[in-house]
Amino acid sequence: MTCSRLPPVLLGALLALAAAEPTQYFREEFGDGDAWTHRWVESKHKPDYGRFVLSAGKFYGDAEKDKGIQTSQDARFYALSSRFEPFSNRDKTLVVQFTVKHEQNIDCGGGYIKLFPASLNQEDMHGDSEYNIMFGGCPPLFKHPHTNLLGSSSSLSPSSSSSRP
Repeated sequence: MTCSRLPPVLLGALLALAAAEPTQYFREEFGDGDAWTHRWVESKHKPDYGRFVLSAGKFYGDAEKDKGIQTSQDARFYALSSRFEPFSNRDKTLVVQFTVKHEQNIDCGGGYIKLFPASLNQEDMHGDSEYNIMFGGCPPLFKHPHTNLLGSSSSLSPSSSSSRP
């Protein structure tokens, strides 16, 4: 066997592994400048919600690649959501992942994510809006993490949300 030829069994295993890549229902990396403002809706439920801005923050590896949305005002509530296509995870594992970078030395600053039903009125989203899944917690290192699952449905039609209660 040379380095350029793989045995058929190994080649088949590698092809099967490549084909088993998970389905991504929603992914946001904020890599296209201010275009995120057309995909995300800020709630108008309360007139004093804080505003999100695009920033790499105070510390980063790469100023452009590490940009994300950042809260811009202290001691405010924030509510922002983005829609994605309805899906079912029946008989499949559902993985929800997000990254939060807390730059302030505070005991609890929120940083929750909620998956809402598709019926969510995004402009009226608030802390009491119905949701299917919520998780997140308080820094540092999620000292008080929270996970709530509501309902027994295995079919979700959510909006993705980043909210800071």
